[in-house]
Amino acid sequence: MIQWLLSLFQKPVVRILLLLAATVCLGTVGFYLLELHGTDRQDLLAALYWTVVTMTTVGYGDLTPATNLGRILAMVVMVSGLFLISVLTGSLASILVEHKAQKRKGLLTVKLTGHVVIAGWNGHGPGLVKTLQETKMLADRSLVLINDLSEEARDEVAQVLDLGERLQFVKGSTSQEAVMRKARPEEATVVYILRQGSLPSKEADQQSIYTALTVRSLAPKVPLYGEVALTENRAHLLRAGVNEIIIGGELAGRILGVMGANPSMWTLLQSLIGMSGPELLDFHALKPEEKRFKWREFSAALRQRTGALPLALCLTSKTMSLEDVLDEGSGLDRFILELFESAGQKTQLGQQGPQVLVNPPDGESLEAYDGVLLLKPHTQA
Repeated sequence: MIQWLLSLFQKPVVRILLLLAATVCLGTVGFYLLELHGTDRQDLLAALYWTVVTMTTVGYGDLTPATNLGRILAMVVMVSGLFLISVLTGSLASILVEHKAQKRKGLLTVKLTGHVVIAGWNGHGPGLVKTLQETKMLADRSLVLINDLSEEARDEVAQVLDLGERLQFVKGSTSQEAVMRKARPEEATVVYILRQGSLPSKEADQQSIYTALTVRSLAPKVPLYGEVALTENRAHLLRAGVNEIIIGGELAGRILGVMGANPSMWTLLQSLIGMSGPELLDFHALKPEEKRFKWREFSAALRQRTGALPLALCLTSKTMSLEDVLDEGSGLDRFILELFESAGQKTQLGQQGPQVLVNPPDGESLEAYDGVLLLKPHTQA
């Protein structure tokens, strides 16, 4: 407590405020004793009012010193007040400028809830943010980017994304807990891990694994999605707690193959995910009473009621722990478990999934599923 007070008194603004308070007290007591005491205006509030008016050089003139000592006191209060208020104003302005500079440099802890976090950055980043905007994920949410880009590069990214005050940066390595804490992942809606574009593929994937472990130690339940450069690292990233993973180049390769087989398939995919117009896919959460139906009965009723076309059944999430997915024969897996144990962290991985059954059999029961992926009617698209 004493050390906290000593550190508080060392701050220039605190010292200035104390000097201001002392000047106000001195002026109030002095004016009361020299000018008001023993008169019909014997009032400490009036003395305080005169001191504040004099210090701020407002000078209403309704209270004025009548004695020489009172006039000397007035001069001292005026000069002291003018100096101290000027210094205080400058100090406050300096603090605001410094705070803004630190925020711009990504050195401050964000004060957000329900935000979106992107850990790492590469050429896929702008496309990810654009998709988040198109799907309304960023309609009323802020975006926090964690990376070690230079100040010039961050300014360029901010200009490209054009999110204004809804974009905030945290500077540093995404795998460091102190850096990740500043982004408050436990309060985020979703966290994405992008492989660091400036690193070789193997090192970038290792960084992503450490980042996933850091996120999971701070936010066990937040949805976490990522990408890897090398296929063999996908399993490791899943074991580190990532819900779903994209392998760099894999999706592009498959799409190119589909285009070669039949170009209309790619056109259909573009329509489904909203690349060539409104997004057609939608998700319907199953109500308790709907889970009693079979697939044929439910799809026919939904089709008749809304015009939507049900496509697949979804099990959106499943709670898993680290032990559920670790391979005891893998040295890396043992190392991951040791990291959690040495840090005293829980090994809960949060929610894993989703699982999707496309075009299920007519007799498939809906009881075990959470929702339905469907194609919206053309009038709603």
